[in-house]
Amino acid sequence: MKLQEEQIIDQHIRLAKSGFAALKKVTGFSCCGCGLCVSICPLKSIAFDDVKKQPALSGKCNQCGLCYLGCPRSFLPLSKIDAQYFGTGAGEEQQRLGKFIDFFVSRSLTPGIYQEGTPGGTTTAIVHFMLENGAVDAALLTRGKHPEVRYCMHPLPYIATAPDEVLASAHSKFELSPVLSLLEELSGYERSLFVGTPCHIIAFRKLQLIGSDTFLRDKMPELAQIAEKLTARITFAISINCFLNHTSMDKAYAWLGIDEKDLLRFNENVSKDLYEKAFAAGKDWRWFFRNNYVSKDGTERDYDVNQLGVLVLPSGCLLCNNLIVSTQADASIGFYGAETGVKEVGWNTITIMNNDLKKIVDEMVAAGKLARKPVLRGFGRTLRICLEKLIPALDVMRVKEYLKTGSWAYPKPLKLAKGPRKTYILGLELLFLGQTIRKKFFYDGPLKALKKSGVFLPTVY
Repeated sequence: MKLQEEQIIDQHIRLAKSGFAALKKVTGFSCCGCGLCVSICPLKSIAFDDVKKQPALSGKCNQCGLCYLGCPRSFLPLSKIDAQYFGTGAGEEQQRLGKFIDFFVSRSLTPGIYQEGTPGGTTTAIVHFMLENGAVDAALLTRGKHPEVRYCMHPLPYIATAPDEVLASAHSKFELSPVLSLLEELSGYERSLFVGTPCHIIAFRKLQLIGSDTFLRDKMPELAQIAEKLTARITFAISINCFLNHTSMDKAYAWLGIDEKDLLRFNENVSKDLYEKAFAAGKDWRWFFRNNYVSKDGTERDYDVNQLGVLVLPSGCLLCNNLIVSTQADASIGFYGAETGVKEVGWNTITIMNNDLKKIVDEMVAAGKLARKPVLRGFGRTLRICLEKLIPALDVMRVKEYLKTGSWAYPKPLKLAKGPRKTYILGLELLFLGQTIRKKFFYDGPLKALKKSGVFLPTVY
């Protein structure tokens, strides 16, 4: 392993000698838009292009190559990261979700947080509680760029230092957010946390590893010093579960012919009053999972999520080796699999890997700040297992054509996948099925096609 790792690192150190030009190899297809390179650059010469959702050279490059070496999509010592954060679990649940020490369904019991949260406000509640009680001094989060819009889905990273400032980040933002571009600013606080998606977590863990692993420190001493400075005071890394991300909500709005400010619902961003009315009218959890929007004038419209993917899918998402849940985060929180009945949404799943964070969450439950219930297990298990056996590994978005044209093809194999049907697969079984679809269609198939194409890919070992 040591000899293999040395060969890998030496190869990438050689590539890094071209500086930002080396990072351009990543941005050709593999970039996840995490923003880490912005924080790493010693000359502050990298900016994040908010249209292309990629880093851009904004000043002089001295060819130090640190941006490339720190990038999670150049090389990724995944086996070392997993060993340190948090190992490999036993059994299907821990193999799929990480080596968790607690796993349950939760929602905020603070009315204002619950009303604005997606869908149960668990992440907002936890961060709010930690700032309120002094567990951290600052939290790196993502809010909407347009504060006057209730469901603004244009992301803007920011640092919250007071509990009420956390509320600005309460709902989902659907574009790539360069969260890690603010790591240097965050390092000025004594104790902090950040919230990101699985790609942010893995990028951060790689940086932590470079700062602490003896072999990597010796190979990249300058980057190790930067890594130690940027990561030393971050106490918790919390993930928001993610299936796939978006490049541009404006493209989505233009396609649908809607204005962001008129939205009362867009997928999981939905007011509690609206889905309570839907349930009262006889609808069930499938309404919450439908790909649709509701506007202020009462218009409710479903849309073809496959066509949306053609418009806004970031290529780098197809190289994400975390499946919805981040297994390297201190906690990973989402709504997929959180339903505990056919008319019960408004909850989150939360997997906790960090003992200190578990103590904080337990304190919240005891104080009446957070509700918890068991995850619904086994509901539709036989059907889920049968379906998984039938799902082939396909490159549904046709990477080969994308590399030639720059445009995704309509994923015909998913044409009939219109969402949940009459037969219910609920709770954990639905989350597992989602992971299998994500892996087979949006990782295994594309990766095989990419390897044949000769495009630059990260070295994962």
